[in-house]
Amino acid sequence: MKINPSAYEPMLKNASEQVYLRAFLDIRRQKKDGTYPIYIRVTYQGEKWLHATGVCVSDDDYAKIFTLKNGSSPLHKAKSQVTKAFTKIYDAVVALNVEKKFTFENLKKAIANPETKTPEAPTLLEYWIQFGESKNTEKTRLQYSTALKSFYRFLGCSITSLTKKRTKEKSLVVKGKKSKVAPSFVDENVIKQWTASMDEAGLSDSTKSIYLRALRAVMNSLGEKKIIGEVPKFSIKQGTRRKEDYIPVTDIVKIRDYKGPGRKAADWWLILYLCNGSNLKDLSTLVWNDDYFYNKELSYIRGKIADKVKVTVRIPVTEPLEKLLGKYASKPVKGKLVFPQILRDAKYEPEMESRTHDFNRQIRKGMKGVCEKLGIRPVTASTARNSYITTLTWHGISDAFIDSMVGHVDSKNVLRGYQGTISPKKRLKVNNLLFIDPEIDEDEE
Repeated sequence: MKINPSAYEPMLKNASEQVYLRAFLDIRRQKKDGTYPIYIRVTYQGEKWLHATGVCVSDDDYAKIFTLKNGSSPLHKAKSQVTKAFTKIYDAVVALNVEKKFTFENLKKAIANPETKTPEAPTLLEYWIQFGESKNTEKTRLQYSTALKSFYRFLGCSITSLTKKRTKEKSLVVKGKKSKVAPSFVDENVIKQWTASMDEAGLSDSTKSIYLRALRAVMNSLGEKKIIGEVPKFSIKQGTRRKEDYIPVTDIVKIRDYKGPGRKAADWWLILYLCNGSNLKDLSTLVWNDDYFYNKELSYIRGKIADKVKVTVRIPVTEPLEKLLGKYASKPVKGKLVFPQILRDAKYEPEMESRTHDFNRQIRKGMKGVCEKLGIRPVTASTARNSYITTLTWHGISDAFIDSMVGHVDSKNVLRGYQGTISPKKRLKVNNLLFIDPEIDEDEE
């Protein structure tokens, strides 16, 4: 938390009452050595209460103290002591405000007994868990959970996961000295240290951006609710995503023709690619329906945007895909899952999400070895989608057509309202280009 000695720090109590905090140099009480004490002033309803920080500095040093960066000089230590005192009072005021019990007397008691914690005043961990679990989708909840685990492991905490027998829901148990830190513990320096630890662990820019966005959302919410006085500011480096995360057809053909360890993972990656670059979550709930029996196509409503708009993705069963279906899909029976091995017997959303995640991880792990043997760029499930889009783009297929194939939504896309006018024959023709190198094709023309 940053302290601005020249301005009050307002803390909302209710619509008409506010508590103000301020660190200030009391020049009325000069010491024999020429220094002055620093106090924390608490103002409420026109009355004031002073809390001694135990720090005394000169007038000149006071002008510098709040602009210091990290260090170990006596002045740095003085800043740390003042900040600690300010934070302790701030957290106590927040706790009392939550219970609507703020008085100067109660504040003095809270400061005198810092171990006494008001239940309604959440730790950072409690608030993070509550905030993450409030999200609508399991995928988003999982992102907040994984970000939380990364952050608290960085703090030196141990983390275990407990599963409820009836609902299969998972809960986190975080243990360690810093598992009880207050929200105000997080500042720019802590975030920089966490980011550095993620760099050392070799996390991708995309993963780091997901984790940091989760923390930023938590801190913004804490700021909006006046649980912290100032939201730490930090930048988030965007990951290298769609433009570079693809492989050319020449490499895809290598995967198709590969024979060796990891062949099963290669087959599943090709299934994702040949299924219009679909994600595994959508394929996990894919069923045999009339589109297959009448048009020789697989189809599903894209789950990622189903809450906003229903978009049907239709997948032509090309000859290469048909061979893979014969190898890995269930027997075609209307209403039955096409790939039951992904979810197995999972019934609840958290368990379904976990099974899909594990299956994806197996593909990614297997493909790491395959790509190393082939000498090509490492691939993931998202690479399959981006490669599908890139291949069709290089073949000169229109953006509107590709959008319809992968289930993109664009309010400006007139074709969206007439998607049924694209014939199964045309879709099949386009997907038959997926193993044809567009550059060789252009040269021959």
